[in-house]
Amino acid sequence: MMRVMHWILSLLLLCTSGFASLSVSPELLNKSLEDHIHYSEEGTNYIGHIYVGGHSTQIGQGTFIYIKKALDYYRDELKPIFIILELDTPGGQVFAAQKISDVLKEIDTQYDIPVIAVIDNWAISAGAMLAYSCRYIAAVKDASMGAAAPVTQSGESTSEKVNSAIRADFANRAAYFDRDPLIAKAMVDADLILVVRDDEIVELAKDDEIRSTDQVITRKDKLLTLSSEEMMELGVADIRLMPEKLVPITEAEKSKGEWLGSQELLFTEPFFKEIPNAVVKAFKMDWKTQFFSFLGSPIVASVLFLGLLLGFYMEMSTPGFGLPGIVALICLGFIILSSFALEAAGWLEFIILGVGIALILIELFVIPGFGVTGIFGIILAVGALFVLLLPGIGEVSFDFDTQTLNAAGEHIFGRIVWLSGTIVVGVIMIALLAKYVMPRFALFSPLVLRDDQTGYVAGMAKNELPDVGAIGTVVSPLRTAGKVEIEGEQYDAVSSGKFIMKGERVRVIEITGSKVVVEEIE
Repeated sequence: MMRVMHWILSLLLLCTSGFASLSVSPELLNKSLEDHIHYSEEGTNYIGHIYVGGHSTQIGQGTFIYIKKALDYYRDELKPIFIILELDTPGGQVFAAQKISDVLKEIDTQYDIPVIAVIDNWAISAGAMLAYSCRYIAAVKDASMGAAAPVTQSGESTSEKVNSAIRADFANRAAYFDRDPLIAKAMVDADLILVVRDDEIVELAKDDEIRSTDQVITRKDKLLTLSSEEMMELGVADIRLMPEKLVPITEAEKSKGEWLGSQELLFTEPFFKEIPNAVVKAFKMDWKTQFFSFLGSPIVASVLFLGLLLGFYMEMSTPGFGLPGIVALICLGFIILSSFALEAAGWLEFIILGVGIALILIELFVIPGFGVTGIFGIILAVGALFVLLLPGIGEVSFDFDTQTLNAAGEHIFGRIVWLSGTIVVGVIMIALLAKYVMPRFALFSPLVLRDDQTGYVAGMAKNELPDVGAIGTVVSPLRTAGKVEIEGEQYDAVSSGKFIMKGERVRVIEITGSKVVVEEIE
């Protein structure tokens, strides 16, 4: 009886609105809910809960990792009857939103776990794309959805070509669950003019085409942003949640991530109110997910790349294996972990990286000199490394008709800017290290004698060593330790901080213990 009264009241309200014929009827909504949400009359009915909010929360790669982990947990372990995606976000990265959109649609269509977007109270820009990617949309009384025009990382408006690509993608994602694509386009394109004419949404070329009988949705030079009432009237939202007094969710329940369904505003709706033994199980971001989200930041990726560059340089510039090499390996490990979390690369990239590193090591320590093997290893290692550092590079496409990159391309371009800046900083720091630090740093190696020796000396006596200023030839490459030949005699030597290849002429600049420090003669 209560359900019938609810339908009648909803119909009366809709009949008084301007776009009543476009709204979802209560009968069709209830039939759809019954078809897609199946609950048990006796056992516990679990409902998943994912929160993307805080008003200031930007959607990014970290958001993708969080939502992907949550959906994997619900799919493989909890198996809820449906999932609530609570949105309160001003937007964020389009590429990250597209990836999230794909996994939201997948868990519904492939694993029969529908997702209900509850807008409380912002689903702006990329947030609107997430809402469109859910089978059902519920909006609180003061909710807003729309204003999805893409902008550059500096906050400037993108070109019309980029807008065109995003506009089409937005419309396709809206249409996936049978919502009007023109409404979605108007959220991206401020030049669109939409009206309701003869119970249909019509796009017009200019304001002069608007008739007196038309009901205007949006005019030119205005991005479409809908209130909850307008979402209902235009068929974008399925449920409007009016304020009601509920049993509050306690801090203990939030900490545990579990509370009764009746404590959610969604369960004031008749269909959900009838679900027995409903328990909400929120996905809590554990330390691993938080850590992976942290690694997914382009700033963190750039810092790791810089650490890898400097660590590798310092390790190759000093004899033995020490702290710089450990730092480089740790940075590389974190880059690989981040790539796994972002699903940026497959096993092929890791295999190529491993082969490249192996070839470099063979060239350095097995084969004399530096030739084709080392060069090929560097190409493989650097290529694989850049794939790991550029998540989504495999999804980049270029539309030759519009001369535009897709969202993945825009994302990769931003990453390349970060990495290019990192390379510039790295080169400057390496130059400073080579000039001011490495000649001294090499002498602190445990393989280098630092003091004058008395009594027994491991190696040659000091009076048997060449004089400062003596000229010789490199016998084995100085990386930075090796051997040189001076006046027919061979000596252990250390370069002043850089590689010196076999056959190069060098000059003795210092004698430290039984070690000869040399520099290349230009």
